[in-house]
Amino acid sequence: MGGDGRGGELRPVLLWSGFGVLLVAAFLAALGAVQRTYYSPEGFVSAYVGALAAHDLPAALAMPGAAPTKQALSGAGLPTDASAELLRSDLLPRYSGLRIVSDTATGVGRTVVVRVLADGHPVTASFELRQTGAILGLLPTWEFARTPVGVARITVAHAQTFTVGGHTLNPRAAAPAQPASAFTVSAGYLVPAPSLYRLGHSDTYTQAAAVALQPSPGRTVEATVDAQPNAHFTTAVQKELDGFLDQCAKQQVLQPAGCPFGVVIDDRVQGAPTWTMKTYPPVRLAAGDGAWTMPSTGGVVHLSVTVQSIFDGSIEHRESDEKFTVSLTSVVIRPDESLDIVVGE
Repeated sequence: MGGDGRGGELRPVLLWSGFGVLLVAAFLAALGAVQRTYYSPEGFVSAYVGALAAHDLPAALAMPGAAPTKQALSGAGLPTDASAELLRSDLLPRYSGLRIVSDTATGVGRTVVVRVLADGHPVTASFELRQTGAILGLLPTWEFARTPVGVARITVAHAQTFTVGGHTLNPRAAAPAQPASAFTVSAGYLVPAPSLYRLGHSDTYTQAAAVALQPSPGRTVEATVDAQPNAHFTTAVQKELDGFLDQCAKQQVLQPAGCPFGVVIDDRVQGAPTWTMKTYPPVRLAAGDGAWTMPSTGGVVHLSVTVQSIFDGSIEHRESDEKFTVSLTSVVIRPDESLDIVVGE
């Protein structure tokens, strides 16, 4: 019976011991889950991207090491005068499908690469982290070793503005030192990564195809919005050129002043010669160094004139089609959207 008593006392001890082991195991499992979710490099980066996905850019940039301070930008080798005009929550894309691609140890910390869908398009970003300490000596804390914000150098060729997310921005406002007459303007803008921006341009006379911009953490990326003439612009210039040539044709002389056509006749002209435009040169605009231009393009004008031969005195009525070429050395869109056109010599 003594042996049975000791066995009865031992069973509760074993039960409590087993229960204690389970509690310890559960605590360690929970601690591991917390560490992986909140205190691991992957968890830190996931929290940052999660803030972007919630369109809470201030929360994302409030994470340790994320803010693009002048010191952080300088340390990353980025320009410190980049505009913050694109640091807006409403410009962020829709995020989905976040995946950690890799988590690699480096000499100073960790490099975490993520892949995410931004507006349905896959984008990747590589983040550099370093450990800043540990809570209770068990839960490591992290910060971005290099700001996750990058700089986008956006160039608008042949126009003054670009559009993004329903907003119109003027690079001249972000970089005012550019000449007032600049045909192409550019500026640097702070942009968070990972993200995706679609840049474009459209105004009365020009339009640009959409350009996708994918920022890179702590780095500079380039994007060019290339504005090209639209049909309205070509039509407007054609109307101006046709009007200029019509005025030339009204001059009843063999060599209309300041005009691209004329003839030399050795015989004596009787009466006033008349010109009639037959084929107007078709306008095809191209970007020049400082303005739109049109290369030398051919047209046809009809001449009607009566001449008397200085050799035998005979009189002849002459009808002829005269080919000519004309170029436009400068087509500038004024601020009021009128056109300043210079015809080539």
